[in-house]
Amino acid sequence: MLLRSPLVVMVVVSALTLRADAAGAAPPQVPGLPSQTADYFAYAISNLPSYFQSDGVTALDNTPADNLLTNAGATLGRVLFYDTRLSANNTVSCSSCHHQANGFSDANQFSAGINGQLTTRHSMGLADVGFYQNGRMFWDERAGSLEDQALTPIQSPTEMGSTLPDVVSKLSQTKFYPQLFQAAFGTPDVTPDRVAKAISQFERSMVNYNSKFDGYLKGTQTLSPAEQAGMSLFNGQARCSGCHTTTSQLIQEAVNVGLDSTITDPGVDGQGRFKAPSLRNVAVRGRFMHDGRFSSLEDVVNFYNTGVQNSAFLDAGLKDPLQLNLSAEQVSDLVAFLNTLTDNSFLTSSLFSNPFVTLPGDYNGDGVVDAADYQVWRSSYGDTTSLVADGNGDGKVNTEDYLVWRSNLGRTWQSLGSGSGSGIGQNAVPEPAGLVLGLLSSCWLFLCRRRRRVG
Repeated sequence: MLLRSPLVVMVVVSALTLRADAAGAAPPQVPGLPSQTADYFAYAISNLPSYFQSDGVTALDNTPADNLLTNAGATLGRVLFYDTRLSANNTVSCSSCHHQANGFSDANQFSAGINGQLTTRHSMGLADVGFYQNGRMFWDERAGSLEDQALTPIQSPTEMGSTLPDVVSKLSQTKFYPQLFQAAFGTPDVTPDRVAKAISQFERSMVNYNSKFDGYLKGTQTLSPAEQAGMSLFNGQARCSGCHTTTSQLIQEAVNVGLDSTITDPGVDGQGRFKAPSLRNVAVRGRFMHDGRFSSLEDVVNFYNTGVQNSAFLDAGLKDPLQLNLSAEQVSDLVAFLNTLTDNSFLTSSLFSNPFVTLPGDYNGDGVVDAADYQVWRSSYGDTTSLVADGNGDGKVNTEDYLVWRSNLGRTWQSLGSGSGSGIGQNAVPEPAGLVLGLLSSCWLFLCRRRRRVG
């Protein structure tokens, strides 16, 4: 009869399940960084090929004097770029729309932001973003600098849906961010300005100079006959180099390229003018133009060949409108050349890859396995939905996840990069079985005393 008491049933269920409404879809992660800070400065500045200087690429650098590239700053920027903590519900990061394998663009026409909402323009590639001289960002240049741009998606209700105070609060509560900010800026303070500067340093380090075309310029690789013919077309009959200048193939001002005879998107100034990214890694982006309307480079070349629409705001270089009169073979050759601009080493480099990994037992994602993670496990016991404390990945939170926590107690995020020490500590809390028995014993004693008083 005693076990039929509602109070006993309630306590037994609570003791056996220990569930809570934990947020998130999986255990949070922390950065697994190398023990020696990566050398972004060497990659993006010291090791640039000589032709980046001789043909004027480096003269276009938009880096502000108060945010020069440093290794610690770009490292922090890399972590921030991939961190879903920048979004309101911890599901979206900068990398959600800008994928390394796609040249930090998106293979989809529009990108999915918070709660699955779609952006209204295609995700712009970030190759050589530091060489757009006036520094203005977005297709419509609404951000005055890369630093301004970095904070805009965070506050967009469509993209990340968060607020800067909320982001600062979440980052400050981790063990690793104050240390990364200390290394980058001299103090552990997390501020929106520093977030913007670090992300901008990381993005400006995304320089591309190891493509087949670069090998040709360096004299270490040769182009095929089709690629050579395409390069001649690029610089000649196709007139591409008239707008896409330098060996980084950059356009330095927003233009109306004749996508529509009637303006459907106002762009920069209501005239359908849009900024264009560098053509580096253009072949891996998947979609093209500000609205992602084209799905292949052949579509793009054929548009310029015969599809440019006339309007009052059409760029002067495309007037009448432009008709290139390229043959099918020439279109193919031009596409072959554009493919030589793909920098495969950049698309896979660990300098730009996702640094986040799981620290076993770190169920609150603050970068250290401690008693706070035990509390997360205890409150999530029995959970099969959010799985924030599913340390062994079996799809449920149970005693085995407690053992994951216990065996890693004392480990920190830094041990992931250096590989040093497990940092295993001593048990500071009871075993799960002991916890359940303790709750049941307390309940039994309470009920016995209650019956004595009633009797």
